[in-house]
This record gives sequence, structure tokens and C-alpha cells, in this order.
Amino acid sequence: MLFRSEKRAADAQIMEQKEVIFLCLLMFAGTILLSVLGIMYESAFVNAVAALVVAIVMLISFSLVLRPIIAKVNAFFLIQTSLGISIGGASFYFYTDTPEQYPEGPHFSQEFFTSVLGIIGSLCSLVGIYSYQKYACNWSYRGLLLFTNVVLSLLSVTDIVMFTRLNVKLGIPDHAFVLGASVLTTVIAQWMWMPGVVILSQLCPAGMEATMYALLAGCHNLGNTIASNCGALVLEWLKCQPSGANNESAQFQNLWVGSALSTVLPMFTLALLPWLIPDAKQTDKLLEDDDREDRKSVV
Repeated sequence: MLFRSEKRAADAQIMEQKEVIFLCLLMFAGTILLSVLGIMYESAFVNAVAALVVAIVMLISFSLVLRPIIAKVNAFFLIQTSLGISIGGASFYFYTDTPEQYPEGPHFSQEFFTSVLGIIGSLCSLVGIYSYQKYACNWSYRGLLLFTNVVLSLLSVTDIVMFTRLNVKLGIPDHAFVLGASVLTTVIAQWMWMPGVVILSQLCPAGMEATMYALLAGCHNLGNTIASNCGALVLEWLKCQPSGANNESAQFQNLWVGSALSTVLPMFTLALLPWLIPDAKQTDKLLEDDDREDRKSVV
């Protein structure tokens, strides 16, 4: 009986938050829409436009319903993630094509590309989390996001060097070059990811932590979908659509342009830092204990 009464109380508390239920249903509808369009249409343009429309609807809805500080932080991370367009569909072939498929390429084995780089990336992620906890957990949100975005963009230039084959001209072996770049990039990426996790956790009102965090994390994942769909469209515009066919060197001529865009575009979000990210340290409390007094402060 005690369990049933607690469950009824929890259900009643959830039903009181009609705004959160609305956002959950809206996020669900957007996810279903993008999934259906992705299955029915192979057009990169259609899928990219659909993802952008869903993102705009979500941004407007979150801004109207959520408490301003939560809506602003959510908007920052959604915009930043969306602008980091993904070119992974083409870069995979760039790295793993055989000499017959791409004579000028690095010719990584799939074992090296997936297993070796994956294991090293996981180890570097642990190093990044440890070093963040030791050196960066007391930084302000704005300071750390500014630092990590700038450094990560500078490190991303190594991808452009790789795609233009400049490292070969400089006498730097492909395997050594990509391993060195991967180590530094993964560590800094963890430094940029951790304050996002902290601030999203801080913005979950008492009694609805799981629901709110799921919504905010869902928006972040929506940003990844937008980045993927827009990246596919950009690669199509750049005529960079390798398929593993023989003699497809021409498919990689403009890959560095896509890499440059994915490096530069997220930097524009730094101009939004003073307006969207609170001027606080990661140890500061962002929501007051009485954040349920009215609709705007509840969510």
C-alpha cells in the first residue's frame, strides 16, 4: 500500500508539470518525424531541412516554456552541436580506402581505424576526465567553454592538414600524425564536454531531475542529428561522396573544405557566451531551492 501511494503521488506530481509533458511529446514527435523522413527519403537536402525545422521548433518551445536560464543554456549547446557538421561518412573512406581505391590516401586498415584509434580514444577520454577533475573543475563555465572551443578548433586544423596530404609533404607519417592529433583532441574534447554535463545537471529542478535531464540531453542529441544531416548535404554540395570504388581520388579533393567548415562554424557560438551561459563557476548553484513557486521558475 505504501508503494502504491508513493507511486500515485509521483504520478500526480508529473501530471502537474504539463509544460514538461508537452516538451516530451514534442521531442518524441520530432524524433519520429526525422526517423520516418530518413527512411523514406534519401535526399540530403530534405533531411537537413527537416532537422533544422525541428530544431527551430524545439528552441522556440523551450524558450516559451522553460525558465530563461535553462532555455538559454539549452539553446547554446543545441546551436553549438548543430554547427559542428559531421563529415564522417566521407572521412571513413578517406582513411580506409585501399591503394586501388585512393592511391594518395593513408590506407589505414579497418582494424587500426576502428580498434586501435578507438582504444586510444577511450584511454585518452579517461585522461581527459581525470585532468579536468584535477585542473579545470573550478573554472567558470564561460572561461572553460571559451578555452576549450578555441583550443579544439586549433587542433582540428590537423584534420585539414591530413585531408590536404600536407603532412606527407612535410615528411610526417600518417599513422604517427593521426595518433598524436587524436590524443590531444580527445583530452580537450572531454574538457569541453564535462562542463556541459555539470551545467545540465545543475539546471534540473528538484523532483524532476531525470525528466529534465532527459529533455536537455535529447536536445543535445538532436544537435548531433542536425550536424549529421547538414554534413551530408555539405558533402553533396562539395561533390565529396566516396563509396569505396576504384580510382575515387577526385571524391576527396574538397573534403578539407568540409573539415574547415566543421572547425570554424562552432566558433561563432562563442559570441553567444555572454548571453546564453551564466557567469558562474561550475561549483556554484544555479537554481534556487524555491524554484517551484511559479510556472517560469518551475521549469
